[in-house]
Amino acid sequence: MNKKNSFPESNQPLFQVLSFDIVLGSLAVGLFAVTLLGVKTNPVWWIILPLAVWTVYTVDHLADGLKQKDKSTIYRHDYHYRYRKILFPLILFTGLYAIALTFIFLDTAIIKWGIVLSGFVLFYLLILLIPHKHRHFYYHKEVFIAFAYTSGIFIAPLVWYGRFPDYSKWLPVIVIFILVWCETVMVSFFDYDLDKADGNASFTVRYGKRKTRQILITALILTALWLTVSAFFFENRKNIPPVLIELLMLSVLLIIIYLPDYFKSNNLYRWFGEIVFWLPGFLVLFK
Repeated sequence: MNKKNSFPESNQPLFQVLSFDIVLGSLAVGLFAVTLLGVKTNPVWWIILPLAVWTVYTVDHLADGLKQKDKSTIYRHDYHYRYRKILFPLILFTGLYAIALTFIFLDTAIIKWGIVLSGFVLFYLLILLIPHKHRHFYYHKEVFIAFAYTSGIFIAPLVWYGRFPDYSKWLPVIVIFILVWCETVMVSFFDYDLDKADGNASFTVRYGKRKTRQILITALILTALWLTVSAFFFENRKNIPPVLIELLMLSVLLIIIYLPDYFKSNNLYRWFGEIVFWLPGFLVLFK
């Protein structure tokens, strides 16, 4: 039997397996960030951003694949392990190229914050290499991912903004962090059986499916209420479109986790979960 057919999610397109959907989402959120703050970007940043995001996510999947080798029950991890000899040189090139472009073209302040964030990401990746059975703590992988993703996208736009943003600007940034965390936890909810079989640490493996679902629904509803109430106090009505877009994002994730059986079929939760992060790009239409 073809090994690929033994994976429950083996019908995933290569576009998803290699995280290109996440890269597109990062570009959309990047567009959201610069539009929200009204800043003029360095064009090279639009090259650095997708390279950095793809490199980090691919390293993450390679680390998971190397831990299980050819015994992984998760197709994405097995794929990265099988094609590691191709992917290793690619991530080395994309990572070094992104670093070189950053030091040549971006501001010193962005480089300094980028170094701090890189140290954070390296620390996270080193933790991944510790076998699960030898860890005596749960490091909340989903929080690490949400923080690295949000910070990596917003550092440069915030530096270009040049001053401390007011509440109407900070609120959407915080909500993006919450959305990334919720989506990552949601994936762990759907991948519970696979993660447990592979011995992978995840939010759902630690807290269970029932509790995870309750936490997600509560977090999404409370965040939506927070956004809605806050919008009534915005002095400038131009700050409303980011709230509307994020309310739509929250609603989609809420529908997915509220109807898990439907979205489990054909990996719809992955499609809609990642497409949610393409929506922020539409903020440009309101400017």
